[in-house]
Amino acid sequence: MNMPDASLLIADVQRFCLRDGPGIRTVVFLQGCGLHCWWCHNPQMRPASSGDAREVETGALADELMRDERYWRRSGGGVTLSGGEPLCQAGGCAALLAELKKREIHRCVETAGAVPWDAFEKLVSLVDLWFFDMKSADADRFREGAGGDLEQVRTNLRELTGRVPDRVTIRVPLINGFNADADGLEALGRQVAELAPRSAVQILPGHDLHVDSGRKAAVSREECEDARKILAAHAPNVEVCW
Repeated sequence: MNMPDASLLIADVQRFCLRDGPGIRTVVFLQGCGLHCWWCHNPQMRPASSGDAREVETGALADELMRDERYWRRSGGGVTLSGGEPLCQAGGCAALLAELKKREIHRCVETAGAVPWDAFEKLVSLVDLWFFDMKSADADRFREGAGGDLEQVRTNLRELTGRVPDRVTIRVPLINGFNADADGLEALGRQVAELAPRSAVQILPGHDLHVDSGRKAAVSREECEDARKILAAHAPNVEVCW
């Protein structure tokens, strides 16, 4: 995506969110993602452009977001960048985050990690908390299910946790028929322990909303609890986020 660094192409802004970082948060969903996960919850945000997305200058967007400041201040919240994949627009994200940092607003970024490290380099000093997806420890499975290069994701996570080890939370989307099996979860747990040994883990249960491939992504509470137990053997803190 070739956007000027002073602007962002955004798909949506959601307010009063409680699962995208500490406190009450405002989440900015950015357009564009290089992966093609068949269970994607926001498939309309995958294309690099969309008639429903709007281009916004980063300073104007910061002013728009500040309308929620009183809720952030009272709850310890802030702004979260999600998508899509925010790091597909790393230059614009850096400009927005720098402006929010000047205003002393807490800043989170959600990423699947499947971008060149240069994108992370632009943001790493500007982010208070990273949510980093780990979908699988199997490169072939990851390529087939998500369309990405797992080695790139691993390399980025290793570098990121080397830089800011206490600012990374791992998120595992638990998907039926993809990564909910015991062997796959055991391998994923070992991978997390190797690459992000100090990171907490959040399990995000899959659901069938927007899934139109004929497959079923949803998992049961029992499967989520089994996954939690397996991953808890490798991570300091694991929770299921319903």
